[in-house]
Amino acid sequence: MYLSLMPNAKVTCLSLSLFWGVLSGVVVAAPNSINGGAVPGGRLVQPSRIIQGQNGSFIIPEMAVIPAGCFQMGSPESEEGRGADEGLHRVCVQGFKLAKHELTTEEFGKFVSATHFISDAERNVGEVGCWSYQQAATKHWNWWSWANWQSPVQGTALGAKLPATCVSWLDALAYIHWLNKVSGQEYRLPTEAEWEYAARAGSATARYWGNNPDIACSYANVADLSSLGATVWPQRHRCGDGYFFSAPVGSLHANKFGLYDMLGNVWEWTCSDYDEKYTGAEKLCTDAKQVGEEGLIAIRGGGWNADAPRVRAAYRNWGLAWSRQANQGFRLVRVR
Repeated sequence: MYLSLMPNAKVTCLSLSLFWGVLSGVVVAAPNSINGGAVPGGRLVQPSRIIQGQNGSFIIPEMAVIPAGCFQMGSPESEEGRGADEGLHRVCVQGFKLAKHELTTEEFGKFVSATHFISDAERNVGEVGCWSYQQAATKHWNWWSWANWQSPVQGTALGAKLPATCVSWLDALAYIHWLNKVSGQEYRLPTEAEWEYAARAGSATARYWGNNPDIACSYANVADLSSLGATVWPQRHRCGDGYFFSAPVGSLHANKFGLYDMLGNVWEWTCSDYDEKYTGAEKLCTDAKQVGEEGLIAIRGGGWNADAPRVRAAYRNWGLAWSRQANQGFRLVRVR
């Protein structure tokens, strides 16, 4: 059977905005030390090294050095699947270091073990649990009370190298605050401009491997020809990547900057406000103290259930800071 589609429109709630074209003590982050102000100037690769600290072990993510440069952010009007919010404009970024992989459940788990952190999904912030998929239910996609970072999709094993999902933007900031403290280093989320520049890796095509969506499966875990029993994706790439839900990070080919899963696998939080008209917010990290209940954070990359229009370097999405889904995570920038 085909899984039903979500409404064919972007909306302000992340639970709908990421899925309309798809299968149908708390640690408090210190905003100023994480995301306040402007941005400063073999297949399966192990994502990190484990260090034993006074507050338990933590993992230093493996970084790719992204060179400074300028690029055309957004998409030309001729690009298939283009959205109205993808206005083409020139952006220059300073060199930076970006994690080669999305943050894993192993990494997030060490944070939880060290701090006894309780995620927004586990605290039922905004909605109960996490927006996820349950095959046995009449309504497959819903806010499910059982869904959280330890159980993002019912019936699937939580592998150590799977991306950490069902994590809100606020959860991500709490993780970063902790990692900065225990590592003595400084991490943050990428800006939306940094993210697209890194995803493109010097390319000007719709995807970093070219314009053809049907060769995606060598590079990205996407809505493909695979099935879950009798269930198939309603809008599919004409290829197979070997995974129906999340894939272990680094399972497919990297882009030319050595970054894995920049498209597909899971959507990724950025540190930027979502600005439909591209008036500059894409180049900055928002001040977390100023993000209210209705503030929208830019999200990029597409997930394991994304169809071809959403698996493009220019495609934009957004979510509320407390929202979380089973196909969304994050990766880190190292500042110093």
